[in-house]
Order: sequence, then C-alpha cells, then structure tokens
Amino acid sequence: MHYFTPSRASRTSYAQTRRDTLNFEACGAEASVDEISTPVTLAPVIAFPTATRSWITVNIHRKDSTMTSSHHETDGTVGERSGASDPHLERRLSFAATSPLHALVATHSGDVVVRATDSNDVLVTLRASSPKYSYLLETADVIFDAPNNTLTIRTLPKGLSASKRGLRVGPARSWFDFGASDVDVVVEVPRGTSLDVTTVSGDTSLFGPLGVVGVKSVSGDVIARDTSDALEVQTASGDVKSGHVLTTLKCKSASGNVVCQGAAAHTEIYSASGDVLLSADQPGSIVVRNVSGDVIVRVARGLAVDISGNTVSGSMGTDIDLEGDGDVASDEETIVIKVTTVSGDIRIDKAS
Repeated sequence: MHYFTPSRASRTSYAQTRRDTLNFEACGAEASVDEISTPVTLAPVIAFPTATRSWITVNIHRKDSTMTSSHHETDGTVGERSGASDPHLERRLSFAATSPLHALVATHSGDVVVRATDSNDVLVTLRASSPKYSYLLETADVIFDAPNNTLTIRTLPKGLSASKRGLRVGPARSWFDFGASDVDVVVEVPRGTSLDVTTVSGDTSLFGPLGVVGVKSVSGDVIARDTSDALEVQTASGDVKSGHVLTTLKCKSASGNVVCQGAAAHTEIYSASGDVLLSADQPGSIVVRNVSGDVIVRVARGLAVDISGNTVSGSMGTDIDLEGDGDVASDEETIVIKVTTVSGDIRIDKAS
C-alpha cells in the first residue's frame, strides 16, 4: 500500500506520528516501533497545498478500526454494518434491487461465492483472511447503481482512492504477500441475475438459478451448481463443474477437467489435457476438441444422435446403434456431437 507523505512535516512530528499510528502488521514488517530511529518515506514526496497537507497528516494512519458506520447511501444502500463475530475481518453491505441485476466481481486471489435467491435484496459480504489484511475491507470498491440496476465489486481497485486511513495509490501489495493479500467475496442476488467474475487464483462458486454468466480465471476452480441461462468460462488450470445450462455453454481450459451435468443447446468445449464429462438431455449441438484428455458424453434417452468422432492414438466407443434410425424422427429432437482428440479416448453412450 502506497500513501502520500506530507511534504513539509517536521522530522520530529512525523516520526512521533508514525510511532503512534503506524500498524506494522498491516504492511508485513516485524520490527517494533521502538526500533525506528529515523522516519522512512512511504511514497515519493508530493507537494500539496497547506490545507490538503494538514488533512493528510491527520488521516494518514493504518490503525485497525471497527467499521460500525450506519451511513445510508442515496443509491439504494440499506446500510453498512460490522461483522457479528469480528468487525475487523468482515464488512457487510446491503442494497435494494428492483429486479435481476448485472453484477461484476473482480478479485486477485480471493474466493467468490454468489447465491441467487428469491429475494430482491442484494447482500455483499467481504471477508479478510487475517487481521493483517483487514485494511483491504475498507479500500475495496462496492458500488450499486440503482438506476441501471448494476453491482460492481473490486477487491483491489486501481488508481487513487481515499479511506479513513488517508489516500491510497493502487492495490495494497507486499513483496511477501505472494497473492495472499486479498479478501473473499460472498454475494446474494435475485434469481436470474447476470454475472461477470474475473479472478487470478481465487475459486468461484455459484448457487441458484442465474442468467448469463461469464467467469475468467487463471488457476481457480469454477463451480456453477445450479441452472444458468448461459455460461462462458475461461481458465488455464482450474477445474470447471456446471449444472444445467439452457442456451449456450462455452468453456476453454488448458489443463483443468470439465464436468457438465446438463449440456446447453449449443455447447463448445476446448481443452488441452483435462478430461471432459458431459450429460446431454436436450436437442442441440456439442463440439469438443481435446488434446490428451478423455471425452465422455452421456445422451439422454429419447434423443436421436448424430456422432462425428476422431482420435489419433486414443480409442473410440459407443453403445448407440449408429446404423438405425433412432427412436425419434424429428430433427428438432436430434443432438449433433462432434468430438476430436489427439491421444485421449472418446466414449459416447446412452444415459442409464
């Protein structure tokens, strides 16, 4: 975390202020305040007007404070209240939505949990992993735009922001954090809400019926347990598990496994080395391209199947009678499956 330092504060007053107010645990240091003999600049010195320097001098501190604000926002905020167990490790906010909204959640290493409920209330809970990172609760951005019915959550916002601890530039980082300095996000939204989640290493868990969902992750797992209108996932090494997807399912994965309990009407999956397991229970099309992972597709009974499979060194098998006409005649009840692998096996069977 970088703070602006008052440009003309005296050596004595600044050292005393720093001894009285600086919380070394918040920035990962182990030295005690008694060991500090000379002040160390926290950021390049910037000249400010006298009034601004005075304000910063008073507000530039890192004390852990109990967040018990009852401030009511004009955009529909019901209130901000402290966590019941430890106010230093949790921040809660609530908003009143009028219908399913569009939510955007961006984290670095924090986990994301989204629950779709029958209520129009939007509840946001931010949780820090330890008191060392409690300052991230306050600097995180949580913005609800009532007129546009949108919610934005950024746990490590970029740029200049102000808080009770003064001015901050960029995300709070430490050489010793190694991606651990982030907060977890738990959100309750109305059912049918559309969602965009971006994270580096945090896991994403989705519960309840959602609208159009997009998740981008580097190494975090993605689990969408229930129904969604559409789902698009991009991940490098995380596993992907989804419930039933209605219209469109797109998944790109480098090495993670992909499991879908209900393939969409239009399903596209691209994987390098992870296994792919799909259950198909509605007409449409499934395209799977894999390099070394196995592909298993289970087709619900009552659907005619048009299969096109190709593997270089793997094996391919099916218990479906590809020579017959099937037990249905309408093209609208046909599922077209195209699977390509290099060394993985392919298996396409009727569901038991």
